[in-house]
Amino acid sequence: MDLDTFKPTFLIQIEGQDLSKDITQEITSFVFTDNEEELDVLELSVTDRNLQFVDDPLFQEGNEIVARFGYVGNLSPRKKAVIKDIDYDFPENGDPTIRIKAYDKGFKLAGKENQKVWQKPAPGILYSEIAEQVAAANSLTPVVTATKGTHLRVTQSNISDAQFLKELAEKARDRDGDGVSGYVFYIQDDELHFHPRELDQTPLLTLEYFTDTKGLLRSFRPSTQSQGAKGAGVETKTVGVDPRKKDVVEHKANNATTPERTALGKQTYLVDGNTGEGSFKEQETGQIVPSFDRSEGFHEEPRQEPAQDSAEGKFREAELRQVEADAATIGIPQLRAKKNVEIKGVGRKFSGIYYCHSVRHSISGAGYLCELKLKKNALGKGAGDKSAESQGKPNDKEAPPTPQNEPPAMVTIDADSGAVTQGGGNG
Repeated sequence: MDLDTFKPTFLIQIEGQDLSKDITQEITSFVFTDNEEELDVLELSVTDRNLQFVDDPLFQEGNEIVARFGYVGNLSPRKKAVIKDIDYDFPENGDPTIRIKAYDKGFKLAGKENQKVWQKPAPGILYSEIAEQVAAANSLTPVVTATKGTHLRVTQSNISDAQFLKELAEKARDRDGDGVSGYVFYIQDDELHFHPRELDQTPLLTLEYFTDTKGLLRSFRPSTQSQGAKGAGVETKTVGVDPRKKDVVEHKANNATTPERTALGKQTYLVDGNTGEGSFKEQETGQIVPSFDRSEGFHEEPRQEPAQDSAEGKFREAELRQVEADAATIGIPQLRAKKNVEIKGVGRKFSGIYYCHSVRHSISGAGYLCELKLKKNALGKGAGDKSAESQGKPNDKEAPPTPQNEPPAMVTIDADSGAVTQGGGNG
């Protein structure tokens, strides 16, 4: 990958106004963290030796920041955030400092708890329609995939809109099938995303440990979470009551019952008995979750049980943490959360595709570095005899090749005049 790693830079606008060089040269640290599970955060440390920024109208709470970062000619997409926290430090020794924290617009959805019943005349309301209404109420553009299954009413009980959409996402699906339940919800700039997590996407790039002549991947630290024989990633069972039939409703989700999910590997440790405890007894399971989905009104009998959707969503979310890894790279402005990356050179067990759920871009006196948090729902063939074959659909897509530096063009120079006589590009 062609990166001029000696010249990292960033461009910042506040309330539509470009920060001048006089201001940006006082910024000693720039950090942007791109998250799936939490709010995106932009952090700036500004030296204020002459106290000219304390009362500056730009450096005030509520102002919108737009930032790009990377290298000259190779900058990231625009990132938007709103200033929420400002810390001021007037030390006994040294220069005063201002530390600014700005968050993505998801804070609008996370700050207040609501109690509401979402409803619509028969045949009812979709989870995706609720997401679209929340987006409109917060002046966000919906990036929403239509869900299956209508509900006459859906209750939001004293939780924030953000938490409510996360709960709906866990049991939402866009089609019928075994193992297709599970959406992801997050805010990206001015967009509200509510759609399936794209585990089947082509990896954004390849990072190779130690053998990469470009030196992109500095470190890689994976850990496995086998969860014994009783974790939610082994099996999840939902238990509820059907008020019409006045009977118990139970549904299980595990490796065998969810073959249509995407697997980021071939093997899994999340099988009962992998630690020597033996198989589940009839009354045992990995995790039992109460389900109240049958209390939602249905205009007609759903094709797929809502409790099954809930079990599958919780199982897939837990399974995705079977392998978690921290990686550090040189600064790569194209790295983004919610994307797949391919890791090579770390053995058959851990090499393969990972889902990136957080990237921290940091530019300071130490240069430009990235810290990634990765997760994976299956391992490679080196997992050992105690593992079992994952029954999901494998993602075998390969990342695009890492661009190689072209050798410099050959030129011929006249020894007497110093003029370029061949290969100079201008004749």
